[in-house]
Amino acid sequence: MKKENKGYIIKRKDGSEIVNYNDDKFPSYIHDGYVYSGCTWERVPHYHKDVEFIYVYNGDMGYSVEGMDIKLSEGDILFVNSDRIHYSYTDNDYVTRYIIAVIDPSIICTSYAVENKAVRPIITDKTIPFVHFHADDHDSEDVRRILWNMHRVSLGNEFLITKDFILLWELLMHRFNDAYRLFLNHRSDDQHDLILKNMMIYIDGHYTENISLKDIAAAGGVSQTLCNQIFNKVTGKSPVEYLIHYRSRKVADYLETSKMSMAEIAEITGFSGASYMSEVFRRFYKMSPREYRKNVIDGTTRHV
Repeated sequence: MKKENKGYIIKRKDGSEIVNYNDDKFPSYIHDGYVYSGCTWERVPHYHKDVEFIYVYNGDMGYSVEGMDIKLSEGDILFVNSDRIHYSYTDNDYVTRYIIAVIDPSIICTSYAVENKAVRPIITDKTIPFVHFHADDHDSEDVRRILWNMHRVSLGNEFLITKDFILLWELLMHRFNDAYRLFLNHRSDDQHDLILKNMMIYIDGHYTENISLKDIAAAGGVSQTLCNQIFNKVTGKSPVEYLIHYRSRKVADYLETSKMSMAEIAEITGFSGASYMSEVFRRFYKMSPREYRKNVIDGTTRHV
């Protein structure tokens, strides 16, 4: 795990996350995490080939998956399928705690038969982007127990993690049934996902420039109206809001890793000036850029 990336969602140009695995040689990220309103990893749309489990053990929070909002209460678990756009969010004035496991499914592909009969049918199933295990569901206690155990052995015991992942997968397979597909059949088609990813790639490559809604829509090959609809549905933000949030996250990166002045940071992150950058940054981080940098230096900025 790269300690300098803790508390951040590091993305590729296409918007996919570079998962900060516990061990570079074993693709799993298992962590005791938390979320609070305005933190750097809240409301940041991303996706990855890995599957994700999140178990809320204290408090409550929300998750958006492919534009569908899921409210997670204490004791709930959420499975997010491979390559599905998602993000966490909360409006609470307190910290919510959870266990998160982001794991590459290849870990349990022990043979061609297992991969094709048990793994690929789930990770390629576009009809089920997520599975919500409610706290009182008949199988939730088993899922919670397995995730706690995976967290307990998350460092240096690849065999036990693999064993527990297989047990999780067996429980998950029972949820992939026609009833659950019918429950989720109102979601938009997959073409919108591709359009959104193309627009996210464009923003990543041009956020330093004076780009407009028209430019973003053109990158996806859609009208400005449809561009707005897709962004709002899947990310919870308009395209312009997504852009300025993206720029603000870049500002936070530079505040942490450089000694550049506010004017210099504003210039290289696409803001028209330091005053406007400070105004926007405060909207997302509840403090000015200078306060944020001071907190980083003092060690009081909270990280996951």
